Formats: sequence, structure tokens, C-alpha cells
Amino acid sequence: MSGFFKKAMGLFVEFEDSPGKPIPKSHAPVAPPGRVTSPQVLNSEDFDKFENHFEKLFDQANLPGPDYYEFMRMNETLESHIKDDKARLAATFASLSIQGLTKEALIATAGRYKEIIAEDRSKFERIAAEKNEKEIGGRRHDLTQLEDSVRKNAEEISKLTQEINEAQKSIDGLKASILEEERKLESNQRGYLLASDAMTMKIDTDIQKIKSDL
Repeated sequence: MSGFFKKAMGLFVEFEDSPGKPIPKSHAPVAPPGRVTSPQVLNSEDFDKFENHFEKLFDQANLPGPDYYEFMRMNETLESHIKDDKARLAATFASLSIQGLTKEALIATAGRYKEIIAEDRSKFERIAAEKNEKEIGGRRHDLTQLEDSVRKNAEEISKLTQEINEAQKSIDGLKASILEEERKLESNQRGYLLASDAMTMKIDTDIQKIKSDL
């Protein structure tokens, strides 16, 4: 990126050092009047991406003849030779005024580049919103469905677990009841058989007595 873009972005971001490609961090970021902001960290990959984007945007929008864009690029070129800002701006303007640049045209074209950025930002935000709705929104929908499914399944598992526990209690109760009834039935059968044998023997004895004694 040209010094112009790096300096402009340096107002709001600090650049992370990247292995093999160090990018100096900006110093004392200053926000435009009326705007309070804190510097954000930007890695080298994102820096290069936005650098290329805005450089291409300004190149494509470059107005005919000398304008704000040429003014700022030349001003950045002279920075290593003229350290004083006022002197450098004056020298830059003097060089371009020979080509027909006026102060009014400089201010007007600077405003036009602001409009270009605003238009590009509006387009970027629209595309980002569409992408968010299409990709992230769809995934959020899937996430909600999965969460609902997990919640319903968890509720169903809890319900089934409760039913299983209640059924197990009923099973245990039925087993105990069956054992008790089996014990009673066995005892009753045993008693009946004993009584039946005793009555049969009594009758047999009575028959023998009748036959022998009458």
C-alpha cells in the first residue's frame, strides 16, 4: 500500500507483526474531530486485503487531471524529503497548481473521494448483510433447530426415564405380590390336600367300623 493508505489506516488501527513481513504499529492514533475511537488491531493479511481494495477503488475513481488523490500521493512521496507538514503541503500544491489544480478543486475532489468511500461502504455493508443472512443466518437457523431437537429429545428422555422408573417400581411391586399370592396358594393347596386326605381316611375308617361292628 502507498504511504497515503497506510497513514490513513494508521489513524484507527494498530498493525500486528507478521512472521517474515513486519508491519510497524501506528503511534498515537488520533480520531477525526467529533469522533471518539480506539485503535483496533489489524493483521497483515487483512491489512493487505483492504490496502489493495482501497487503492484499486481510488485508482478506478481517479478524476481527470490533478486532484486530491494526486495531491496526497505526491505529498507522501515528498515526506522523506520535506519533514515540515506545512512546507510539504505548500510544495505539493505548488507542483500541481502548474498543472491547473486550484484550492477549490482540491477541496471539491477531496469531498468526491469521501463520497466514493461512503458509496463503497454502503455497498460493502449491504453485501455483508446479505452474506450474513444467507450464510450465518442459515447456520443460526440450523443451530436453533438442533438446539430445539436436543431440548425435545432431552425432555423425552427425561419423561421416558421417569416412566421407566415408575414401571420398575410397579414391576417390583407386582413381583412381590405374585410371590405372596404364590405362597398363599401353595399353603392353601397343601392344607387342602392334608384335609382331604384326613377326611378320606376318616370315611374309610368309618366304613370299616360299620362293616365290622354292625
